[in-house]
Amino acid sequence: MAVLTRTTLALALFLLLGVATNLQAAPIEGRWITIDDDDGSEKSIVLLQVTDEGLLEGKIESLLQPESRGKVCKKCPGEFNNQPLEGLTFMWGLSQQAPSEWAEGKILDPKSGKVYKAKASLSEDQATLTVRGFIGFSLFGRSQTWRRAD
Repeated sequence: MAVLTRTTLALALFLLLGVATNLQAAPIEGRWITIDDDDGSEKSIVLLQVTDEGLLEGKIESLLQPESRGKVCKKCPGEFNNQPLEGLTFMWGLSQQAPSEWAEGKILDPKSGKVYKAKASLSEDQATLTVRGFIGFSLFGRSQTWRRAD
């Protein structure tokens, strides 16, 4: 009877550890600093989160350049049109392909108002994130490298 109790206890502990591991945030989650393609300045703080469905989405938490604060997405399509940039969910639907790879999602470029396919790749040290927006194939697009903010 004591063996059964120890076995049951060990199994329960193993299951609890498994659940706790699954509740940890994905390494990609958190706040990221986006960088301007032209001058290298810091543009915004983006919050990346994994939804209950297991998909990655990104929201512009704050704009860092004073002249950008308070702007709305004038060229954006549909439900994004005339929405404030701060608080805008501009990246959505990315699914995890590997521990540090996310793909098959969409990203909105608020500057042009265009929506692209998207993928993201976390660096080995988890300090930078390469985000790529593209049309059709990944070959036809551009990448940005974001730095972890927190």
